[in-house]
Amino acid sequence: MKNYLIFLLVSMSVACQVCNKTSSNYPIIEANAILYNNNLAVDGCAEHISLVDKKGDEIKILLPTEATKPFFTNLMNAEIAKLPKDNYSGNLRFSVLLKYKETQQKGKLVCGWNKKSMVEQIEIISISKK
Repeated sequence: MKNYLIFLLVSMSVACQVCNKTSSNYPIIEANAILYNNNLAVDGCAEHISLVDKKGDEIKILLPTEATKPFFTNLMNAEIAKLPKDNYSGNLRFSVLLKYKETQQKGKLVCGWNKKSMVEQIEIISISKK
């Protein structure tokens, strides 16, 4: 219960800061997405967001801006906390409903064998687990 309250307080604090700092004139977009935990240990990619189409196919990889990364991190940490103790969480992924704004910024996504790609960064408005 204590972790849930801390998560809730941090999320509300970040949400207030994001709302106050939003300078983007882009519309809010709502999309189905998958959140991926850091999977570099098994030659996957660092944590990221993948948009999915209506069929469930992944269509675009995104990263949150630094200012909105706590939305991603807090939800991921909450899901990791639900796993049995000593359970490997590197393959963790789950479906979410994502509300975001485009930013025209790029961020570096690191994948196995030190492969680096520049991908679009988004301003997360909200994330809710499906």
